[in-house]
Formats: sequence, C-alpha cells, structure tokens
Amino acid sequence: MPQLYGEHSWQIPNQLGPATALARNALAWANDFPIADQAKYSLRLALEEILSNTVNYGYTDQADHRISVWISIDSELIRIELVDDARPFDPTRQPKPDIAYNVQMGIPGGFGIELVRRICRHMGYRREEDRNCITLHIESAEPESESELAATKEHSP
Repeated sequence: MPQLYGEHSWQIPNQLGPATALARNALAWANDFPIADQAKYSLRLALEEILSNTVNYGYTDQADHRISVWISIDSELIRIELVDDARPFDPTRQPKPDIAYNVQMGIPGGFGIELVRRICRHMGYRREEDRNCITLHIESAEPESESELAATKEHSP
C-alpha cells in the first residue's frame, strides 16, 4: 500500500500570474516529500501547461472565474485534479501534433498537451455539469530502469 505524504488544494482566479504562482507553490510544497526530482519537475510542468491553456483559451468573457486544484502525493503517484468552469475542453481527445512538421514550418505552440500526456501515467477528463475536471497521475518514485518505466506505462489505466 502506498504511503501518503500529503495533500493540498488551492483556488486561484483565471489569471496567468496566479496560475504561475500556484505551479511554483505546488513545487515548493512537493519539495518536502521524498519523491523523485523528475516527478517534481513533471508536477510543475503539468500545472503550468494545463493552467495556462485554461486561462488563455478557456474563457470567452472578462469575468472573474475560479480554478480549483487538488494535489495528493504518495510513495507511488502524484494525483492532480483541476476543476474549472471554462468552455468544455477535453485534452485527452486532442490529436498528437506532428512535431517535426510544425518545427520545420515554423508553426508555434501546440506542444503543451502532448508534453503533459508524455509525462503522465494517466490523463483523464470528465465534464460535470458546467465544469471541466482534468485528472493527471504522475509517477512519484524514480524508476529503477528504462524498461521498468516502459512496462509501467504499458500497464497504466
């Protein structure tokens, strides 16, 4: 059974400054736990990418909105749930970008969701009433080898 290290939740306005600050604060909080440095980096990257997408593209008005973030860290996984009232958007249904083509043609952006997809063991989405609920699972322990990492990804839910 995994050992729970801690859980924390935040609520921020739909603004880039608070989104960036939340990613930094979550990393500082996670530094207190015995998890892999790669897991900490992945936690911050995932938060920055998902939150910036939500803030930049999710809202069609200038009103204040709240974004909720809950994180649980144990000896096996970092579990993240982000909830917002932005336009419906399912990141799990976004096609994988043609990275080589986009770079060659100078097409900017479009890689954030793919980065998050690659660093997570699991990425899930559900729409509950008028809210997007994104769940991310990131390995918190250092894999013993590349083959162990590959086997873990193959058997993930």
